[in-house]
Amino acid sequence: MVSRRWAAGGLVAMGAAAVLSACGSSPAGGAKRQAGPPSVVTAAVSTVQTKLGMVGYRELGSGPPLVLIMGYAGTMEIWDPRFVDALARRYTVVTFDNAGIGYTQALPSPLTIDAMARQTSALIEALGLRRPYVLGWSMGGMIAQALAVEHPAQVRRLVLAASFPAGPGMAIPSQQAVRALTSGNAKAASADLYPADQALASGAFTVDLSGYPAASPAPTAIVSAQAKASLEWFHGTDPLSKRTATISAPTLVADGTLDRLDAVANDHLLAARIPGARLVLYPDAGHAFLFQEGAAFVSVVESFLSGAPAPATISAIRRGFKAGVAAVEAAGKRWVAKLHAVGAHPSPGQVAGIDEGFASAQTRLDAQLLGYGATGRVGAAIAAVVHAGESVANDIIALTVQTSESHWAAILTRDSKALQAAEAALRKALGLPPARAGATGATGA
Repeated sequence: MVSRRWAAGGLVAMGAAAVLSACGSSPAGGAKRQAGPPSVVTAAVSTVQTKLGMVGYRELGSGPPLVLIMGYAGTMEIWDPRFVDALARRYTVVTFDNAGIGYTQALPSPLTIDAMARQTSALIEALGLRRPYVLGWSMGGMIAQALAVEHPAQVRRLVLAASFPAGPGMAIPSQQAVRALTSGNAKAASADLYPADQALASGAFTVDLSGYPAASPAPTAIVSAQAKASLEWFHGTDPLSKRTATISAPTLVADGTLDRLDAVANDHLLAARIPGARLVLYPDAGHAFLFQEGAAFVSVVESFLSGAPAPATISAIRRGFKAGVAAVEAAGKRWVAKLHAVGAHPSPGQVAGIDEGFASAQTRLDAQLLGYGATGRVGAAIAAVVHAGESVANDIIALTVQTSESHWAAILTRDSKALQAAEAALRKALGLPPARAGATGATGA
């Protein structure tokens, strides 16, 4: 794991100041992705003719189909690649642009949530997906609800991430906050998506998105039309919004407890209105909780869609934990060595490529641990390791967009110490001896 020696001593002492000052605040745009498993950022954009016009989409993975519906003003290049790629390990994931964005044909005016749901239905039909799983984020969750109401045979299970109920009792988002999303002010938009203390998670999101090929933003007229359609939903004047209590698909509602756009009271209301819906909330997370807590949320989604994994034996968890931590430790050492060797004036792309290997190793370990299906004390200890590991991975990825070496190093040090403490607790729960003093990983080697 990342040691305090690496984070606060070795990395800073080796000349990270030069790396950071060279990177400035520019994301790693244009960098070639390191060779590895297929990723949504390298998946080609395809088009399909539907009964409601042409739709642009990407497809990745194998297994049962899972359709992701984007939210307000977003293109399909706003889906965090780490989130999509993780889902694509078990599902055929389809991302697409809503009406009037990218290669997707605009719909007749006035644009409504119901009309976008019908175009989504037409895409499902045209691709032969039959009855996919559906996950909608923010406004995309409103579209997903409308789809489940009007086309129940096309929705096997439904995941509503940071989405909204409709009509009486719901808290309408601040229009100032909504406008901040498209204001061009990155700081204001980040504040809408991430809590103030999660700046590095926000930075990691920025770096992750920079891996996509350049894409045009949603046209201003479409964004305005989406805003009007959303307000109709909020006020309960959208026809299908009045029928969400008829949704029959098993439904998961999830959000961050600090969502500035979607008050947590809305999550409770939404879950109460859909029969049998399950509610999951993530502390210290906001509207983009599904990316900030990506490993944990992907695990929850997978369990909800396909069933919880069969619990592994303690001996299997011990072996996997020790091997996984050794892999992360090795990746961390390579990370430090490569940062040493990169020179005084690396490009953001160079640094991002170096960071990716280390962060990916941590992400793989998190997914491996969650895949053991552990419960009780061991399950709780694993959850703590994954939460801390996610923070460290975000810290590493965010390196290229930091302007303050000392601030970044301080946060990485804090999060590394939290990860080491969580690992120590997991070792104890697994009956493993404490790590040897001075060891950088949890293997005690």
